[in-house]
Amino acid sequence: MVKAAMFGATGNGRDQTRALQSALDYLGKVGDGKLILGKGTFLVSLAKSVHKKACIIIPAGVTIEGSGMGVTIIKRISSERKQNGVLLVNKGYDTKGGYKAAGNIVLRNFTITDGDVTSKPRTYGDLIALGHANNVLIERVQSLNHDQHFVDICGSRNITVRDNISNNKQDTYGTATIQIDRAKNLGIWGLLLDGTNPQNITIENNKITSMSEMVLQLGHDQSTVENLNVVSNVITGANTAKGQNAIGKDVDTSILTANIKNNHIKLNNADSIGINLVTDAAHRLDNISLSDNVTTGKMRTATFIDSAVASTGFENILYSLYIDLSSAMRVL
Repeated sequence: MVKAAMFGATGNGRDQTRALQSALDYLGKVGDGKLILGKGTFLVSLAKSVHKKACIIIPAGVTIEGSGMGVTIIKRISSERKQNGVLLVNKGYDTKGGYKAAGNIVLRNFTITDGDVTSKPRTYGDLIALGHANNVLIERVQSLNHDQHFVDICGSRNITVRDNISNNKQDTYGTATIQIDRAKNLGIWGLLLDGTNPQNITIENNKITSMSEMVLQLGHDQSTVENLNVVSNVITGANTAKGQNAIGKDVDTSILTANIKNNHIKLNNADSIGINLVTDAAHRLDNISLSDNVTTGKMRTATFIDSAVASTGFENILYSLYIDLSSAMRVL
């Protein structure tokens, strides 16, 4: 275990990129370990990074632990607010295929953000990106505004994202709070494009408020997602002007075995959908269990399932009662 302050990263609101990377590189050389971030704001940048497309590179076997959500803050430097770039990414995501990039990583107890809402957001750049990773835990992390994703799980397996709090006010196309996709085409900026699909993904007990068109994107860019658990999340679609999908996927993706259970969804637009699982003629939905999900508010439908092919194994589908209390009160 090392403290970031030992390497000069003191959370003093200045650019901490080189100091943080030095601490992480030290842990990478010794084989594993924990980096403790103290109180304060740790600014990161591409200008001082060792990588052209990511600010901070995380080696295998490393834990980054802050002093608490809202206490330790990792933030993109304001001069790069409109510049493409990932904030945190696992080492080797752009060079190692399969699930052989840096893994056995833990991220916990801090806040991460792109900064204030902007009318001209970046095209590329997640807060946390995982490419070709194996065994990663993200817990008790608070995410604020993100131009792309809070977490992008791309061509990775054995990933758990739990007990996090997200509040994204950036209304930009393609900014799902959590996105799951394969290592191809539209993946992480700079990703090695070998087509590896995601496996064994758990998204559990997160509290998410978002303006994004899709909040949890369970499949993207012709992915085949295997063994997916989306359980006990509280999702608020905060956009009143546009329709949102709280839990959904691209039509050109397959999901093979999923448990979507006990999620509580609140929507605020008549074009919104709680759970939207639609598949085209070339892709499948197999062994899908939907149970105890509750969707309330203004929406088009709570759950929408459709496929052009014969999908199998739907179980325990519970449709919630839809009551728009505001409309009911007007009628009275």
